[in-house]
Amino acid sequence: MTTDAVSSTPTASTPAVRRRWDVFLSFRGEDTRGTFTDCLYTRLQHKGVRAFRDNEGLNRGDKIDRCLLDAIEDSAAFIAIISPNYANSRWCLEELAKVCECNRLILPVFYNVDPSHVRGQRGPFLQHFKDLEARFGEEDVSKWRKAMKYVGGLAGFVVNGFGDEADVIQTLLNNVLAELSKWSGVAAFTVGLDSRVEEVLELLDLKSNSIRVLGLYGPGGVGKSTLAKALYNKLVAHFENRSFISNVKKYLAQENGLLSLQIKLIGDLSGMASHVNEVNAGLVAIKSIVQEKRVLIILDDVDDASQLTAIAGRKKWRKWFYEGSRIIITTRDREVLHELHENELYEVKQLNSPESLQLFSHYALGRVKPTPDYLPLSKQIVSLTGGLPLALEVFGSSLYDKRKIEEWEDALQKLKQIRPMDLQGVLKISYDGLDEQEKCVFLDIACLFIKMGMKKEDAIDILKGCGFRAEIGIKVLVDKSLLKIAEDYTLWMHDQLRDMGRQIVLHENHEDLGMRSRLWDRSEILRVLQNNLGSRCIQGMVLDFVSDIFMKDSAAAWGRFRGTPNFTTAVTWLKETYKEYFQHAAEKERELILQTKSFESMINLRLLQIDNVQLEGEFKLMPAELKWLQWRGCPLKTLPSDFCPQGLRVLDLSESKNIVRLWGGRWWSWHNNKFQNHSSGESWVLT
Repeated sequence: MTTDAVSSTPTASTPAVRRRWDVFLSFRGEDTRGTFTDCLYTRLQHKGVRAFRDNEGLNRGDKIDRCLLDAIEDSAAFIAIISPNYANSRWCLEELAKVCECNRLILPVFYNVDPSHVRGQRGPFLQHFKDLEARFGEEDVSKWRKAMKYVGGLAGFVVNGFGDEADVIQTLLNNVLAELSKWSGVAAFTVGLDSRVEEVLELLDLKSNSIRVLGLYGPGGVGKSTLAKALYNKLVAHFENRSFISNVKKYLAQENGLLSLQIKLIGDLSGMASHVNEVNAGLVAIKSIVQEKRVLIILDDVDDASQLTAIAGRKKWRKWFYEGSRIIITTRDREVLHELHENELYEVKQLNSPESLQLFSHYALGRVKPTPDYLPLSKQIVSLTGGLPLALEVFGSSLYDKRKIEEWEDALQKLKQIRPMDLQGVLKISYDGLDEQEKCVFLDIACLFIKMGMKKEDAIDILKGCGFRAEIGIKVLVDKSLLKIAEDYTLWMHDQLRDMGRQIVLHENHEDLGMRSRLWDRSEILRVLQNNLGSRCIQGMVLDFVSDIFMKDSAAAWGRFRGTPNFTTAVTWLKETYKEYFQHAAEKERELILQTKSFESMINLRLLQIDNVQLEGEFKLMPAELKWLQWRGCPLKTLPSDFCPQGLRVLDLSESKNIVRLWGGRWWSWHNNKFQNHSSGESWVLT
């Protein structure tokens, strides 16, 4: 029987790729082992659900095992079986508190207990919590009470021994399977993927203890990332230490990009934050991990061999890694994989004609194959898309609401004007079908918001502030497959679609940066600002200076120290390192100072991010049309009185440690997420 409590749908992040465990079972063994829990566990296993069940050793100490906490963190969903003696176990309560922290799907089962007793810690839980308060500190007990109250308020299932256990187990299983389908990280509908996964798994040969490196290559939009995610989901259960790094090439676009890539990999494989501050040290740290542990590493969208060198040095793939490790690399450029043998390469080919027709029909008509009326046109369209899944999805989605043959014929004529295999051209047909406001929303997202990893709700707030129909605009883009909402509600766009949007902006003016509507490249933005090249054309700009200053590589000195570790080489290395640090710091300080006068001519600037920047000059010169200002790390204590953008709707000053008040003496508490402009009644949102 289901309770009528609040919904247990998760409100925050879910993984982009599958976790090690699909579901974690939290239960009190003496109450449910051998009965409900064992039956549930068996049914989950039979359906291929990876369930973690602690076997509750007899001699437990008070402190929960780290392995249990790791299992909770690495689970996609949780089933908490609350029974009469559940709160008599500190371990169970610690598990429950940790489960609540993870903010994922929780399915409570109230086994021979009243949910209201769980919420209020009454009934059988009353004495248990009195005993806990006598044994443990107030902080711990308060945390456990909060977890019990939260889980007791979720929609769950009451099992009271009247023969309804089988129905409850089936419903739980259905809920878990439905939730897992959202978390795979793979498109909801795919064609030809399973056969390709099996082919690659055969090449990887998991039964072998040898080290296997495999390169997947093919053109953009062919489905390399989808294949890589599907492989990860198949392999994740076999590797305790693993890392899936998507869009590797984005790291090179950042300052200290290779170092950031290393830090991400080290953190994934070790489970701990990395404090390396130069690439050579990163290599040492990576080597120390992969030599001792069997690992799975997937590097998605590599476009430069230096990215591979930063992971394992040159030609050291098989020398560094522990036996049984698997490394998968995806790239558009086969030359990146030149160090791999022929049998370590897999070409991700375009879909064949039947596969292409099936995928197109799904997105264009919502059916497995076209009806006779649409079949000839569908075949012609499919033949012109080159078998690229992305093109088939986007172009098919653009036709979904068009049911007249004449509309399809018109779309076909536009497609015929695109040169063969021109994916960008195919995608732009869908963009051209948007109205002007939808185009503006698309370009804001493609050029500005995607780079920032912005959440859907934040984007809606900002776009509403610009006067757009934000919810409708985003829905249209999603319906046309031009935009996706990731599992953690982040805006996500295929890099081909993002690049198409940026190309549209670049074509506005090839020569004059200041005449483009949106700017996202830091070097180009600095050229515009430092040379006063701004104009009324500029509508959006995102400029983010990382607040932490990384040291450059002191490669030579470090190499001498490693080769001959003694006092002299150590001092030399430290000297070179700190010299570079202060030189770099001085460069960064000069770069971080911008003049307000540089913005004076940008009278139509709506969207501005200037994180960790120092502005000097008269603030009345800042654009009056500004709707969104993100100035994280703002160094000011108060915003200048001459800075009064009347149209400002969203102001983000988070991570600004010096701010104590806003304009005109209106004080603001740093701990608030919102504050009110009392003169206008406008609510300012700080994220």
